[in-house]
Amino acid sequence: MSPRTGWSFVYPRQAIVALAIALALAVIWLVSRVTTEVAVLLTVAVAVLAAPLIWLGRERTSAPISEGVAKIHAAMRETLGDIPSEQLARTPVLLVVGDGLASIFDRGGQKTLVHQEASAIWLRVDNPADLPQLAFTAKRWRNGIPPEGVVISASPGLHTHVDGLGQALRSVRQALADAGRLIGTQLPGYVVTYQRLSPGQANGAPEWFGFASERGAVTSCQLERVVTAAEQAAQRAGGTSAAVHRAAAIASIVPWCARTILENLAGADLPTPPVCVRGMAWIDCGPATHWQHPWEREVAHQTRVQPSGASASAQPWPLPLLILEAIRRRPYLSGRSRTFVHTLTLLAVAGAFAFWAAGKNNESLLVQIQRDLERYAAVPPGHDAAKRDALRTLVNDRDQLDRYARLGVPPGLAFGLYRGTPLIAPLEQAIASYVSPSPPPSVITLDSMSLFDSGKATLKPGSTKLMVDAVEMIKAHADKRVLVAGFTDSVGAPDFNLKLSKARAEAVRDWLAEASGIASTQFAIQAYGDTRPIASNDTDVGRAGNRRVEITLVPDSGA
Repeated sequence: MSPRTGWSFVYPRQAIVALAIALALAVIWLVSRVTTEVAVLLTVAVAVLAAPLIWLGRERTSAPISEGVAKIHAAMRETLGDIPSEQLARTPVLLVVGDGLASIFDRGGQKTLVHQEASAIWLRVDNPADLPQLAFTAKRWRNGIPPEGVVISASPGLHTHVDGLGQALRSVRQALADAGRLIGTQLPGYVVTYQRLSPGQANGAPEWFGFASERGAVTSCQLERVVTAAEQAAQRAGGTSAAVHRAAAIASIVPWCARTILENLAGADLPTPPVCVRGMAWIDCGPATHWQHPWEREVAHQTRVQPSGASASAQPWPLPLLILEAIRRRPYLSGRSRTFVHTLTLLAVAGAFAFWAAGKNNESLLVQIQRDLERYAAVPPGHDAAKRDALRTLVNDRDQLDRYARLGVPPGLAFGLYRGTPLIAPLEQAIASYVSPSPPPSVITLDSMSLFDSGKATLKPGSTKLMVDAVEMIKAHADKRVLVAGFTDSVGAPDFNLKLSKARAEAVRDWLAEASGIASTQFAIQAYGDTRPIASNDTDVGRAGNRRVEITLVPDSGA
């Protein structure tokens, strides 16, 4: 429920932050194709950025509402309850704290807590400690829009000593700091000084002298312009005694306020955060003067002359309407409108990032597949291992695109940007063009000791049964040529070993040709002697392995 009468839509700040987090994580994990490590780092960054937003945007609760705040709340219901939300949001709301609030607000002897004047709402804060709660209440009342500022009323004539004024100002400074923490934003302060500046009775409507700005701290140039404005007003008044006294008093009280009031509110030597003072104003209005009051005592000390007495001003004292000129009138958006605009903005930003990421992902996919096709085509003949590796890559690419075509494109490639389907045909053609290499030649190795006597090239009786498998292999591949190679160990002269290996190869060839019925022209012999050992010739076992005849089937190059 809203603090106002009835129900009012409240801007869902937490939900908007949650939506922003969800969209950011969706883009990171579902659309962008960054590495897991980068995605984790981006997620941590989102969490770090979102944590203060969630903390600052949470629905804060303060201590139980004090009696003073409860009374103002009731007065707000009574005075402002019928004002439409849009008008209330457009109307500046100012909290007034400090000295002389009864003289400013009360009308006809009645205590007034809420006052409307000059298209602004002025809320009276008698106790500075109630300022944070009242600022929080006003913000909720306006559906999340904080007050435009705090008017700090200073009336030196209501204090008997400057220390009392300083203590009151420091209390206001602490209250403003607490209010800023509670509502999540620093409220600007506008210092107004109510002080009789001309002697005698107060006649006519007093004039405000001062300045206010939307931003920036108080400068010496602004203070000097106030003094100049008072002097010019005296000249326009024809140099009357009251106007001259007022101009001289302004020239004295402005620097005094800068030393006394500004130092307590915005000085850097105090532990409390300084007040952001955006304006100061003075008016010839206030309680009756007395030589023991702080400013009058300062004037007497500086001039050695006792200031002339001035009577108290009539009540109510005027509100500082000049500061309204500096308050920016913010365009009003209802809670629903702000929710819609912010949601649409978040969706647009997330969509833009998603489109960009999907475009980059599709570009990378096309470039990668084109590179894989070029790599496959660039493998020269004879490099079958590299060819098979490139082929596996193409098969994986084809399977991936086929899966996308059957099951749907993942978010990282979607948003109407996917262009992978036309690449399936070139991949299929490249895969179909692959020709597997011929299988390695079939080889049968025969132990020479089982076929021949030592140093002989004539087949031993009964040894031919060892070559039956070779005959079957030759018959099964009658279209291939048969290479018969002879090898020996290193025992003996190399020339003798070469001749012996050739003679043994010829003997095996002749028998195979006869047994298989294949023309001898299909056979070839090769003698290697002891030049191609397959084991060490230093041992009996090694030498026995080197004494061999190998029968190899090779494709006919003329086929």
